[in-house]
Amino acid sequence: MMSRVYLYNLFLRFLVYLLPFFAFGMSSYIHFGNLYAKTAFQQHYLTFFLFTELAWVLAADYYKLSSVSDLFWEYTGIRAAFLACFVTFLLQTALLVFVRQLIISRMFIVLTNVLLFLLVVASRNFFRLSSNSSNWPRKCERILIVGTDQYARRYVKLLRRIPFFRCQIQAYLQLPGQPVLVQDAPVFRTAEPLHLEDMDFDEVVVALPAWRYPQLPSVIDRLHNLGKPIRAVFDLGPRLSLRDKLFQAGRLQMMNLGVSPVESFAYTVIKRAFDLIVAILGVVVLSPVLLAIAILVKLSSPGPVFFRQERVGRHGKHFTLLKFRTMHCTSKADSDTAWTANPRCTSLGAGLRRFSLDELPQLFNVIRGEMSLVGPRPERPYFVARFRENFDKYNMRHSCEVGMTGWAQINGFRGDTSISDRLQYDLYYIRNWSFGLDLQIIARTAVVAIRDANGY
Repeated sequence: MMSRVYLYNLFLRFLVYLLPFFAFGMSSYIHFGNLYAKTAFQQHYLTFFLFTELAWVLAADYYKLSSVSDLFWEYTGIRAAFLACFVTFLLQTALLVFVRQLIISRMFIVLTNVLLFLLVVASRNFFRLSSNSSNWPRKCERILIVGTDQYARRYVKLLRRIPFFRCQIQAYLQLPGQPVLVQDAPVFRTAEPLHLEDMDFDEVVVALPAWRYPQLPSVIDRLHNLGKPIRAVFDLGPRLSLRDKLFQAGRLQMMNLGVSPVESFAYTVIKRAFDLIVAILGVVVLSPVLLAIAILVKLSSPGPVFFRQERVGRHGKHFTLLKFRTMHCTSKADSDTAWTANPRCTSLGAGLRRFSLDELPQLFNVIRGEMSLVGPRPERPYFVARFRENFDKYNMRHSCEVGMTGWAQINGFRGDTSISDRLQYDLYYIRNWSFGLDLQIIARTAVVAIRDANGY
């Protein structure tokens, strides 16, 4: 079984990793009329291809496009393919922004990524559908199942559904006190004399609930003498999965029972790259708007253009948050400890707050790495200390980057709203973070900023 999984993984991985090569060749033929981008900047295109290949390998691995683990759970794989291609495109854009010497046709880049998306969807679906075909040649594995209860029955049913794996149950091995709920093969008891050497099987599958594992050692000792592969089906309940949770730390093998998405490669690298690119482009594109607002703020009332306030960021680090000033000037002590339920806004400030335009200077906080585009909204140290005492798990908000917008904000929790409810949405975001969720939040933020009455 394991060799079959490895083989299928190898074939699929090799195919997916080669897709940028085919996409570049097809794009070059369409755009330049040849397969090798024979232009005056051929060396630039070679460098760009090598970078794209590296970016694609990382993105394809992260979104499991190169693995059979999710292949048969999906219908088309469009979502994962789109996200992987979009991340690759973002990394390509970052390369061209920071390495200005590279001269690459924009149409070529767009065409390459479109073709890459179509190729990965087509190749994975071909692989999935052909593997499901009854004409696909497979060796039938003969299996001895350890276990005879409802767990064994369920696991055998799932085992037979693996598309690229054919199996025949030769026998079941019953542990002491275990009910017999299987009928498709002979059942033997461990207490009875059993000549396992005379049985014709290829491997052993242990299909037991976790609480029966202490009964296994004596049985496993007998099975090891047969020289057959022994597999175990792990079922730790509906809330725990072994996938991506086992890791090696020195000489210890550990299982993380609370894997945090904010420790992933996508969060630490891809999210930061996306934040940096969008924030820089946002400052450049919106610079006329930023300048116009700054002038209006200066003319509308006495005081500075920017409002600066200390906030708490990731891991409890303090930073200075930037906003356009929207209120009449007050003492720093008041602004740091007063809850702005009814702020004394200027006439211009009320409009800026209503549409969240006062938040735009936080793009500079994003560029400096103090904030992200998406994350729990940062709070003042005074209120963080209070909320940590009054609300359980409040400090978990600081395990990730704070953001200009967040899951709580697009669900109506802006301004003077329930801290307890807002916390639940922030914790949901942290536990379920994905790059796709960030894109969804960004897309919905503009709509919420216009419609939400809580944005004063």
